[in-house]
Amino acid sequence: MRGPHRSGRQPPHVLLVASTLDDNGGIPVCVAQLAGGLHRIGIGVEVVGQRSGALAPALQSLAAAHGVPVTAAHFPWNPAGQAAAALAMRRHVIRQATEAAAAGRRFVVHSHGVWVAPVIAAVDTAVALGAGVVISPHGMLRHDAMEKSRWRKRAALTLVVRRLIATAGSLHATSADEADDLARLFPGCHPTLVPLGIDPVAPSPEFARPTGRPRTAGYLGRLLPIKNLDGLLEAWAAAAPRGWRLVLAGPGEASYVDTLRGRARDLGIGAAVEFLPAVPRSAIGGFLGGLDLFVLASRSEAFSLVVGEALAAGVPVIASTAAPWEGVVSRGCGWWVAPDPTSLTGALRDATMRPVAELAEMGHRGAEWIRREYDWDHVARRHLAELYEPALGPPSIQPVSIPHDAP
Repeated sequence: MRGPHRSGRQPPHVLLVASTLDDNGGIPVCVAQLAGGLHRIGIGVEVVGQRSGALAPALQSLAAAHGVPVTAAHFPWNPAGQAAAALAMRRHVIRQATEAAAAGRRFVVHSHGVWVAPVIAAVDTAVALGAGVVISPHGMLRHDAMEKSRWRKRAALTLVVRRLIATAGSLHATSADEADDLARLFPGCHPTLVPLGIDPVAPSPEFARPTGRPRTAGYLGRLLPIKNLDGLLEAWAAAAPRGWRLVLAGPGEASYVDTLRGRARDLGIGAAVEFLPAVPRSAIGGFLGGLDLFVLASRSEAFSLVVGEALAAGVPVIASTAAPWEGVVSRGCGWWVAPDPTSLTGALRDATMRPVAELAEMGHRGAEWIRREYDWDHVARRHLAELYEPALGPPSIQPVSIPHDAP
């Protein structure tokens, strides 16, 4: 295990608070990978959060592979369940902070998400204790995300979230656009831009390329209007690439998926477009490895981990300018274009006219870039230096009583 830094200063103990431990994507995967990176560079780390069902496989693997503790408050996602989970979270933060103080270690609570009661309780308790606080909204406070359930979120923003942000020692943004949105929403705050890391996903045989099949462009993620899949279909129809097919994979409401299928038929590309359900985490490597080109046409994104995973799998990408992946152009591994049909059409025409070997070479350059700059151990060191250390004050923990009864 490598030491975290050379200054001789004892590193902090980090409690990663996830807004959910249920889902096997998004925040649980990010938290599991960050915890693994912190553990490998010598940082004491633990993961905690609420779940209503089975623990996400990524977190199960974290505990099995590294012995990193994962503590789950197992309650349903209803008001009573969140209240009980919030109380459990408060007790846990106090317990861990007290143990860190007894060992003479500094203590950081790093929340991933902002809306749920257990996260709010963890941050409030950390502030009361005088611990370091880092908040990663993960795109939840982006302009477009705030428009969904607008009035409920605006109320929560006024009553709770502004206070949380004001108390954070570090506010974490994963893209320049997210940092700009946070600065507009919270005047006077200064978000720190640190990317997420990328763990290459393991290959699997489920989506192997059969000989003689059409070349494949694909999208992987939730099928939502904000992902601009209707615009992608329009661009695909206009580009009309010969010898190619388009695969859209991921979960989505049946009515919306039916709308997309109908749109593909209306555009005359129904036979060239395939819709797949959610791809299990264990099969993502196989899905990406079976692509010749990855396409993200979104109108709004935070970090867009799947773009990095596609690059790590050796697949060149077309990414919209809503995602912070402009580096694909300078690294020669993709296209970064506006999410309008004209721009997408131009990129698709350019990409699909490239020879197989040229796209493969672009994919190779992308994989090398990800390996060099987005390794989780490297990104974990950036978390330590740029987020955790600035958030830490004097290593003193204030006494806080632990309530005995749930509210």
